[in-house]
Amino acid sequence: MLLVILGVIDVLVGITLIFPNFLVTWLAWIVLIKGIFSVGGSAAAGYFFDFMGWIDLVAAVLLFFNLSVPWFWLLPLVKGVYSIFMGMISG
Repeated sequence: MLLVILGVIDVLVGITLIFPNFLVTWLAWIVLIKGIFSVGGSAAAGYFFDFMGWIDLVAAVLLFFNLSVPWFWLLPLVKGVYSIFMGMISG
């Protein structure tokens, strides 16, 4: 269930990168914390290629500074849909 919630957050980030709204600051903080935990935990385990965590960190920076990178919104959106799907089939 937690994976589904995190996936929904990623989908919201993808949508917010396209259409900024009132959730920008809150989503930026949530995704920044999520990315730090992901990259930090992976680095502690000796795995330094955690691209999903880096997507979160880059998305947080883009949201904080109201920057736009063409087509980057697709990465958190696909990541979120994947997380929702995996969370639903895993129980």
